[in-house]
Amino acid sequence: MSRMRPERAGSVRRLCVFARLDAPGMGDLVQRNIFLKLLREAHPHATLTLVVGESTARAHRTLLERHGYADDLLTCPDPVHTPGDPAPPPAFLRTLRDRAFDLCLVDPDSTGLDAFHAHAAGIPHRVALPTGGPGDASITHPVRLPPPLLGRPDLYEYATGLAVALGLPTPLRAARVVPPFPYTPVADPFPPGDGRRVVVHPGGAPHWNRRWPAGRYADLCDRLLAEGARVALIGSPDERGELEALRDTCAAGGEQRPLVLVPHSLDALATALASACLVVGNDSAPAHIAAALRVPTVVIYGPTATEYLWSRIYPLHHGVSLRYPCRTLRRSAHDPAATRCDRGCATAYRPDGGYPHCLTDLDVSTVWSVVAARLGTSYEHEREATP
Repeated sequence: MSRMRPERAGSVRRLCVFARLDAPGMGDLVQRNIFLKLLREAHPHATLTLVVGESTARAHRTLLERHGYADDLLTCPDPVHTPGDPAPPPAFLRTLRDRAFDLCLVDPDSTGLDAFHAHAAGIPHRVALPTGGPGDASITHPVRLPPPLLGRPDLYEYATGLAVALGLPTPLRAARVVPPFPYTPVADPFPPGDGRRVVVHPGGAPHWNRRWPAGRYADLCDRLLAEGARVALIGSPDERGELEALRDTCAAGGEQRPLVLVPHSLDALATALASACLVVGNDSAPAHIAAALRVPTVVIYGPTATEYLWSRIYPLHHGVSLRYPCRTLRRSAHDPAATRCDRGCATAYRPDGGYPHCLTDLDVSTVWSVVAARLGTSYEHEREATP
């Protein structure tokens, strides 16, 4: 079906996005701002509701309510991880009908909540990417992806397909696909002093191991300190002990050591990231927030093949990876031990070690060469060029 006609767009007053995702991380949700912002551009006067599972709302309510592009949240029952129909109960469909939504966008990863359910709830305009499932027959505005440039569709192509379905002008400018990360600046976490600020994030979600070994981060921090950089190790409250242990192994015998930052809020995290000239870390939420803040990043990739997804829309992002073939395996957030690569690497993170080969084989010199090159770039010029 053709793209939405402009005269129809003016009649859309209530939008919803079905994003019943399966145990999403914070970084996954930050990326959803891409789709929410496109909907806002297509329907600037409409109210936008994000439909998520109950556990996602509990874990990430602050992010979704204060750092996204939706006006409100509507929670639905979580997907059930047992054989059978994962569809939401009839009572929730009645709730959708009572809201009288005019248009629904189905997230490509929505589980058990698709265009079929939008149709059952009386939503007249249903935008979705056809997946070959039974819900395809209920799509009124299919998202058609352009031919993939990188062999598989990336987020630029997803955004382009959605823009066409919504009647927005294309082509999109790649550097503007990711909208700015909404936040309220708080007090500067760095004490007064000179030197380039580098934020290092050595942590990440522990359900499967995407962390470069802590000892490698210590060596990298020592090199940064030797170059006169001001280094901050950043992480969540439950990572404080590991951050402090890492700090204490840096610059042994010297006066300079990294600052340990455990932000008390997402506003504080964003303030710290935005103040840096470079963010270095694992494939985790701070890297995605930094990209949305237009801060240069160096991200270390291990057992993941997702780097290609945002390589075009994160113009200041540089990935470092050995690109082992087993990185293409899909991991389950619910049963990480069930996934094994061809070397039998452990999947869950353990503070006492056991890192995957794709990360232990990545030496400090390889990462340092990328970091040093990024530190030698005129970042202010790059950031002005990609507002």
